[in-house]
Amino acid sequence: MILRPEEFDPATSTLTASLTATDYALQAIVLPFIARLRLAAPNMRVAVRPPEDNHTQQQLEKGEIDIAIVTTYAIAPDLHARTLYEERYVCAMGAHHPLANQQDLSLDDFCGWDHALVSWSGSEFNGVTDTALQKLGYQRRVSLSVQSFLFLKEVLRTTHLITVVPARLIVPGQGITTREPPLAVPGFTKVAAWHERTHQDPAHQWLRELLFQSSAG
Repeated sequence: MILRPEEFDPATSTLTASLTATDYALQAIVLPFIARLRLAAPNMRVAVRPPEDNHTQQQLEKGEIDIAIVTTYAIAPDLHARTLYEERYVCAMGAHHPLANQQDLSLDDFCGWDHALVSWSGSEFNGVTDTALQKLGYQRRVSLSVQSFLFLKEVLRTTHLITVVPARLIVPGQGITTREPPLAVPGFTKVAAWHERTHQDPAHQWLRELLFQSSAG
């Protein structure tokens, strides 16, 4: 008689999975994923930790993490990976901001107000927007640099600072207005990566598929 492995049942699974995600990915990807997971697999546990620079591959190899949510440039060639989505940028400001009444922003309007941005260190005052502006001969004043997108949204609600942020972070009707930036700002590709050690595991296959589905919206 051939022994067959038991079929995976998410409703009864007690798997503990571990992910790495940035502050951005926590809000844009992990939050909707956890909402679905709690309904389909209430006994599973998930540990989420911030990424460590240049250590993602080693963490996956050692089993310290199961899934890494990264951008395309951070993927080692020997890892499995799947694109979650392409992200674009929007210009965001508080609903009370004078620019919130303008449908189309000019570069002069855009550069005429102080900006905030999110940087990895929380101390950098330049980003992809500044590079794009420099190519057009423009410059903005970034007066606030923080590490948290969540904090940044609170800043927009209470000041006249504006910012350029990934579109998935802004939900309409929460005291923040978005407009298309008056210049092209390159977006990025978000990817889930995992190691061969979990590639064929039914529980992890199911978990990854749920992550893919929850990121598709």
